[in-house]
Amino acid sequence: MPGAWSVLIVVAVVAVGLLVLFFWRLRTLSHRVGSFECALFEGKRWASGIVTYTRDHLDFYEVVSLSLRPSRRWARREMDILARERPVDDGPGALAEARCSYAGTEFQIAAEDGALDGLRSWLEAAPPDPSTSRIV
Repeated sequence: MPGAWSVLIVVAVVAVGLLVLFFWRLRTLSHRVGSFECALFEGKRWASGIVTYTRDHLDFYEVVSLSLRPSRRWARREMDILARERPVDDGPGALAEARCSYAGTEFQIAAEDGALDGLRSWLEAAPPDPSTSRIV
């Protein structure tokens, strides 16, 4: 019987450790500069996550994960917003949807209206591509 208690205590400690890691990860991701909550739809299901801007990429981290790496990464130069549906409710926190394209594939994202405004601005503010910028 003492062995069963030891196993139970170890399992409880591991479970608490995983919960602490899970919530630490969410807090760290959501407090990064340039991050916002977002939902991603890629044909079959919606996935809830946190999106962060980097200099050249948009990184999507799924909420239900312990991974410190993004589950999706889109290069800034290859991503575009094709269409956008404004929210019906104009109040604070109103969600809007955007249909996006990346490297020939389409997907949808849903986020607060202001966050999608920021995404559009970030895409439009990309620096010129040095391989195509020529002074004639």
